[in-house]
Amino acid sequence: MRQLKLSFIEQILQQLNEAQRVQFNFFYRQNRKNLGVAYLWLIFFGVFGIHKFYLHKRSAWLYLLFCWTMIPALLALIDLFLLPFQLRKYNMNLAASLAEFIRELESNPHSLILIDDKLRAKRVAVVEWFAALAVVFLIILPSIAYLNMRLNAQHLEIHYKTNHFDGSQSDSSLVL
Repeated sequence: MRQLKLSFIEQILQQLNEAQRVQFNFFYRQNRKNLGVAYLWLIFFGVFGIHKFYLHKRSAWLYLLFCWTMIPALLALIDLFLLPFQLRKYNMNLAASLAEFIRELESNPHSLILIDDKLRAKRVAVVEWFAALAVVFLIILPSIAYLNMRLNAQHLEIHYKTNHFDGSQSDSSLVL
C-alpha cells in the first residue's frame, strides 16, 4: 500500500491530543490567511503595500513610504508571483507557533485567553490599518490627483451664486 505524504498541518495535528486539536483548529481557522483575499489586496492596493499589512509584515510601511516612486509597483508585480509562497509560509509559521502555544499552556485553566493574547500580539494592530488607509485615501490619492491636475495645466473652476439678505445675487468663482 502506498503511503501519502502528510501535510504540515496534519503532522502537527498528529502530535496533539483531542482537546488540543480542537483548540488548534479553532485558532488556526480564525487566524489563517486566504490567498484570494491577499490577491484582492495586492491587485487593488499593492502599490501601497496593503497586502503586506494583511500578512502582518512591517515592510508594508516601506511600501507606503515610497509609493510615490515606482519601486513598490515593481515589488507588487513580483509579489504577484511570490504571494502564494509568502502566504503558505505565513500559515505554516502560524500553525507551528499555535501548536507550541497550545502545548505550553495545556495545564493552564486560562489557556484560551492566553493563546488569543499571544496571537493578537503578533498581528498588525487595527490602528495601523486605519493609519495606513488614512494615509492612502486622505493624503496620497488626493495629492496625486492634485499633481495630475497641475501637470496637465487644467484648472478647476467653481462657480457659485450668493444670495444676499436684500434679495440681490452675486456671482463668484474660485479657481484651483
